[in-house]
Formats: sequence, structure tokens, C-alpha cells
Amino acid sequence: NKDISIQLADYQTENINTALTTIELLEIKIKDEYIINGINNHVSNTGLRGRWEKLSENPRVICDTGHNLDGIQNILIQLKKTNFNKLHFVFGTVNDKKIDDILSILPKDAQYYFCKANIDRGLNSDELRFNAKKYNLIGESYESVELAFNNAKKNALKDDLILIGGSTFVVAEVI
Repeated sequence: NKDISIQLADYQTENINTALTTIELLEIKIKDEYIINGINNHVSNTGLRGRWEKLSENPRVICDTGHNLDGIQNILIQLKKTNFNKLHFVFGTVNDKKIDDILSILPKDAQYYFCKANIDRGLNSDELRFNAKKYNLIGESYESVELAFNNAKKNALKDDLILIGGSTFVVAEVI
């Protein structure tokens, strides 16, 4: 595999390595500079955003569209490699998802801002908060992603981390 040196979450590097291995196995000839340029400009090339995307600093704000158990597990692995004082998690999901497995692995020491994305499928934030309490996740519920995010920004100190996720729809409302 080619040596790509850009700042990505570990799971993104794994995905890139899988793609590079596929290119190699299929014996597709692509110049290294094109691959590196493609990776470095993936957002402008594809329009796809929201995978461990840093939106600001002081406090650091990161969003991630990981929304299933595997995606959330990868986010949590990356969180363990990230320096911050306190985690403020703006979290919402859809109402047709089994969320108990996800809620059971979320960090217990975070401050949660439970929210509902502005879609019909969005899970009611009070219901989400009620379910999260069963897993000792502490936080407040907000009628919108915007309210949840604004409260997280109000409460976070400069060394804290605000993470936005749980649903692609929640992330989309912030970015």
C-alpha cells in the first residue's frame, strides 16, 4: 500500500488502505499524485462531509455521521486517541433504529444534548433521553439540533470537545 500522510481518523485510513489494496489487486494504474490529491480533496471532489470532520477549535467541534454500532464503535476508538477535558455530545437518531446496543457503549462521563433532527423519522428527544438514562447517560433533551448544539457551545470550555453525531441527519443540520 502507498504511504498517505494526511490527518484522518483511524477508520478512514483503514478504508483508504482497502481501496488502495483493491486498486493494486485489480492492477489499475493510477499515479500516486492523483490518489493523494483525491484523498486530500475528497470533500470538494465528492461533496461528502461529516466523517470525523473538525468544524472549529476552542472548543474543538467534531462531527461524525457514524450511525450504526460499527460506526459508533469506530468513533469511540478515535475519541480515546483525542485529547480533551470534557466531552459534550450532541446526539440524535432515527425512530426506526434499535438503539440499545449503541446507547450501552456510549461514554458515561459525557454531557449529552439529546436532540431530534428535523425529519419525520427523527426520534423524539425526550424518548431518546429516557432510553439513555437506562444506560447512565446524563443530559438534557432539546427540540432541535440547533438548540442542542447552541447549548453545547454555551457550556463547553475551550479545552472541551463537542461531538455531533448519532445520525447523518443530525450532522447535516450542523454542517
